[in-house]
Amino acid sequence: MSTLDEDLSRLNFEYLMLARECARSNPAETAWRFGLDKKHIEELADMTLEHLRDQAESSRAVIRLLPFFVPSGVSMGTYVDLLQPLVLGRTDENSAI
Repeated sequence: MSTLDEDLSRLNFEYLMLARECARSNPAETAWRFGLDKKHIEELADMTLEHLRDQAESSRAVIRLLPFFVPSGVSMGTYVDLLQPLVLGRTDENSAI
């Protein structure tokens, strides 16, 4: 495994561990912080360490990044809240999310 794959795997695993603990302790906060729906929160909360590690080693980033551009006059929090229907709904081929 290359260094990039190892680093990405480690970051993914730590992110998934954090998300799982949040899903187990406060599902509503998990929905807001991680942009997950109820079904995915329940699945995440039930994952074992082995399953988390398998997901982390997928060679793909599991972390969602916020957009760098925020329209003027809108706070980042408001902008992210406005994006949630797009993140949780369907996207088209022009979407970066």
